[in-house]
Order: sequence, then structure tokens, then C-alpha cells
Amino acid sequence: MALRTVSPARNDTEAQSAYATLRARHLGDMRARIPAALDRLYWPSERLHAQREAALRNLVRIAKAGSRWQRARLRHVDPETLTERSLQDVAPMTKDEVMDNFDAISTDPRITLATVEAHLQSLRSDAYLFDRFHVNASGGSSGRRGIVVFDWDAWAEYFLGFFRQLIRLRLRNGTAADRPMVGAIVAAQDPTHSSGSLPVTFSDPASAFWHRYPVTLPLDEIIAGLNAVQPELLGGYPSLVHQLAICAQGGALSIAPKIVFCSSEPLLPEIRAAIHSAWGVTPLNMWAATEGGALASSCGEGPGLHLSDDTVIVEPVDERGAPVAAGVRSAKVLVTPLFNPTPLPLLRYEITDEVTLLDECCPCGSAHRLIADVEGRMDDTFDYGTARVHPHIFRSRLAQERGIVEYQIRQTATGAQIDIRRDGRVDMEALRAGLVGDLRRAGLSTPDVVIAAVSSVPRPASGKLKRFIALPAGSTAQSPT
Repeated sequence: MALRTVSPARNDTEAQSAYATLRARHLGDMRARIPAALDRLYWPSERLHAQREAALRNLVRIAKAGSRWQRARLRHVDPETLTERSLQDVAPMTKDEVMDNFDAISTDPRITLATVEAHLQSLRSDAYLFDRFHVNASGGSSGRRGIVVFDWDAWAEYFLGFFRQLIRLRLRNGTAADRPMVGAIVAAQDPTHSSGSLPVTFSDPASAFWHRYPVTLPLDEIIAGLNAVQPELLGGYPSLVHQLAICAQGGALSIAPKIVFCSSEPLLPEIRAAIHSAWGVTPLNMWAATEGGALASSCGEGPGLHLSDDTVIVEPVDERGAPVAAGVRSAKVLVTPLFNPTPLPLLRYEITDEVTLLDECCPCGSAHRLIADVEGRMDDTFDYGTARVHPHIFRSRLAQERGIVEYQIRQTATGAQIDIRRDGRVDMEALRAGLVGDLRRAGLSTPDVVIAAVSSVPRPASGKLKRFIALPAGSTAQSPT
């Protein structure tokens, strides 16, 4: 079957016209969904639970009917009696399983791994596959790359999973609703990533126009662009927004965003403080995954982030896959994106983010469950034989150094190599000695820490800063005595 990709990047005038037509229709569909998406933020917990179970049963019906792999996996599951509790009896899915069985999982015979790989290779800008689908690839920072295909309705719901909180906050702040929002996003430009494609599909002069700046641009070019457009909303990776906040404090960046939102990296306390100091706003924190879409977002009124309890089932579990109680940090999460049943149905998909459920209600009035800020991934933990070092051991020390703008930590056999970018004085020897002591208390007998000042910290193609880089599997690290 011939691959049909509709993208504005092609020189073919007919293809550009076809893309514009599809995008205009998609914009209309997305706008029509906004009232319901806002309304669901305030559904009571009982209604949210009923919504999830109804959507879960629909997902399983579709998966069993259209996916050979899921049909075999779910052969003992009756979608008519399935509940969230009994979903725990279904074995989790992994990225390797999805990629190894991609064609058998797909519910659409056109959506094969070869087809979507060819589509990704052809992308130069936002594009539709077969006039209907969007394809995203994960950055692969935790290992193997993953691929997810979003159907028409799911792509709009993915966008609204984040956008609705921005609309709600804008209305709460009394910002003029009779004119379009002007937003700026400093993140991935690559159309294979959602942050590089969602704002293109749904950039809308009538409601919200998004200016995009690749995170790989020189910082002075990003600053010049932002100074020119004066965004009301500013979003991006926390590590980059942190740099912008420092530039604003120094006077190089002269913007006054009413809303700042961050995603894709941990929003660390020192970054929050810099953003508030620069612009007087509390940043919204957003948690997403390529495979799960918009998983959670903060509201600006209470602690933590609200899970997207109307569109995704999120199960925090321990290393053995057992549910963890509120207040206990999970080893990973299992996500079931209910909003995207075709063409690649995922149930209990394993993601290595570590989250903590909060047993409290938010003052904003939403019944969506709360989680604490997502502070890292299981993959960020350094394993030294029988000693495991959590990234907080490094973060807690580095966060105290106001002169450090960015850092990256590479595990070594006996400790760590740390690259830092400075914007002020840092006592390198005292920092090194402090970290050596921290690692010794964590169980390393003779930790070796090397710290180097660098002019820049490299970013991968996704633009996300990988702060913690563990030794490759099979490498030998120091065991504690």
C-alpha cells in the first residue's frame, strides 16, 4: 500500500493545500472539544471512575477485535465485566514488546512498523499519515526508541490534556478572553516529537497562536525572538526556561509572561524559584509521555499535579509491579491511555518515571487525583553493585550552588563525572568534597568525583537535557565494602 503523508513541507502545492484543509478541520474539532475538556476537570470522583471504566471496556473491545497480539494477551478478559481493579490481573506491556510486535498490535492493517518508520523518515514538519494519524517517536534516552500512532480524535485530546489548564488559568486570572493567546514554546523542533508537532497542528490565530523556538538555537537568538513576540504564555523544558529566567533577571530578556509552563524534565525547586523571581508567577508543571500523552498537569492553586483521570489510567507500582500506597514513591508507573484505542491500543504500558500519589484534595476543587512533582526516572538511579544512588543525592547538593546554571552527571565505575555550566562563583573543591561524602554515606567505599566547568551541556536531538547518564548495561561499577 502506498504511503500517504500530507505535510506542508513538501513543495507540492496540492499537498500543502491538502494539509491546510486537514488542519483547519482538526482545529475545528479541537475547539469543539474545549468545553467538555474543561468541564471534566471538575467532575466528581465517582463520575470520573465511571468514565474510566466505560472507556477501558471500550478500549479492550477494540483491542480484542482488531489486534491479533492483544486478542491473545486478553483472551481471558471479558470487556463487559472488566473493572479498574481487575485490570491489575493483566500483565504489563513494555516498550520492547510493543516494538517487537508492532504490526500484530496494530488494529489498522495500513499501520505497520515499516510504514510508520518511513513516515517518520519523511517528516520535515507536522504531517498527517493517511489523512488521519500522527506518529511520534520517543527520544530513547532510557534505551530503545518507541513509536506511538495517534488517531484523529486522540491527537486533539492529547493537546487539550495540557491546553485546558492554560485556558482555565487564563480565565481565572481575568486575562482578556476576547483576543487570542500569544504563546511561545522553547522545546523540540523535530516533528517526530509531540512538542515539535502538536503546537503546529493546533496553532490558531483565532484562539492561541504558538511561536516555536528550537531548544538547539543559540540562547541569544531565542532571547531576540521572545523579545520580539512578547508572549503571554511561555513554555519549554525546565532547564531552558531556567536559563531564560536568569537572563530576565539580568535584563537581557524583557518579557512579562502571565503563565509559564514546563514539561519533559523535572521542575526542580531552584528552577521554580528563578521563574518566580524573574516574572512573579508560579510555573505550571506538566507530565507527559510519548506513549501516554498528557498524564498530569498542575493547576497553579495547590500542590503537585492533577492526573488526567478522565483520559488515562495511571498505576504507580513498585519494582515487582504491585500498587504502592499514597505517600510512597513508585519504582515505575503503568499507563493505559483510554483516549487512543486505535490504531495502537496500549494497556498497562510500563514507564520508568517515579511518582508519589498525594492523599489530599486540591483547593482548586478538582477531584482528579494528585501526585507530587515527578522528580526523576528509575533510569536516573546509578547502580554501583549493591549500592544504588538516587539522583536526589546529587541534586540536593548541586541545587545549593546558585552559580550553577546547568549540569550533567555521568556515572563512572567508582563515582561520577560532573559537567557544570556556571553563571557565578562556585567553590569546585568544596562541592566535590561534599559529594564525595554524600556518596560515601550512600554506600560507596572510595567514591571518585570529577567536576569540570564547561561552556555548554550537549542536548540530544529531542532537545531534552539528560542530566543523569548511567553506565551502560553490563559495565562494572564499584561495590560498597
